[in-house]
Amino acid sequence: MKTSNLSQLPIYIKQGFGFKGGSGLFEIIFKQNGDAKNLQKFFEKESCSSLIHETLFQNQVHYIVSVDKQKDHQAILGGLFHFIMKTKRLDWSAFMLSEYYLYKDQHEQEQILMVIDEMLSGERDELTSLIEDWDETGFLKSNLEPLLEAEEPVHFDSFVKFRLKALYERTVLYVERAIDEYKLEQDYQMFVQMLRDYLAGKNNQEECIHLYFSNYDLLFFNADLKELKRNELFSLVDKRLLTNHPVYVDSYTIAPLLSMAPKQINVYCTDSEIKLIRTIQNIFEERVRILPLSAFSGSVQPEIPDAANE
Repeated sequence: MKTSNLSQLPIYIKQGFGFKGGSGLFEIIFKQNGDAKNLQKFFEKESCSSLIHETLFQNQVHYIVSVDKQKDHQAILGGLFHFIMKTKRLDWSAFMLSEYYLYKDQHEQEQILMVIDEMLSGERDELTSLIEDWDETGFLKSNLEPLLEAEEPVHFDSFVKFRLKALYERTVLYVERAIDEYKLEQDYQMFVQMLRDYLAGKNNQEECIHLYFSNYDLLFFNADLKELKRNELFSLVDKRLLTNHPVYVDSYTIAPLLSMAPKQINVYCTDSEIKLIRTIQNIFEERVRILPLSAFSGSVQPEIPDAANE
């Protein structure tokens, strides 16, 4: 079926559903019924009624979403905007992962797509800040607005190819950052598992260790609440840890804890989301208890760390 006849053929179908044919309708064509249904859901969120019907295009079944554009332009634009930003960019990312970067495993794809989704939702500023600023919202809106003036149905894939090429290509930057983050996370998990295995083969050297996280220092105390100074801690370190894994193992915190292999670690802090605390929890798991600073019953005499020795 030729494109020129496409707008005329569905008129009787639309009228049967209560829509009037002609220039009062905005129509957009999809290859996949799932895309048509997803767009319809976004229209519903904007309180915008729409219909889906099948048609032939280039001898293949396609799906047309029809909406009365005489009612609320902003609702239509809002539905299209969120459909592309929240759904299609993830679809593009999944395609890129599979076809460009050859991530065929579903579990791996899901993990990377989760990072991309968080980036697109504004939850991973530490990653999106690495991508050059660009007005994605303004670009998309400026390209959506002329669509409502179209007299013929708009083919979505062609619209993306010719009008949204810059947004599509920018998605590659999100995918690349997410892949890097995924690889780092995989390395981190391997590192944590390696240290768990090391810990499993160690005899417990200490019953309990107390870690006091102040604003300016981390203090170690033994089971009797006697502070362990840095020179004492370093003397306890299993030197194989630093020899075999010098890049990954922190000689001032992780290495002493692994070498002492305490049955229990009490962590006193104001923020349990500190990366070092989370790493301690991931390695030592059920051995770790998180407590407020006020729960510590020992005597704290903070030392200002010597930067030259860090």
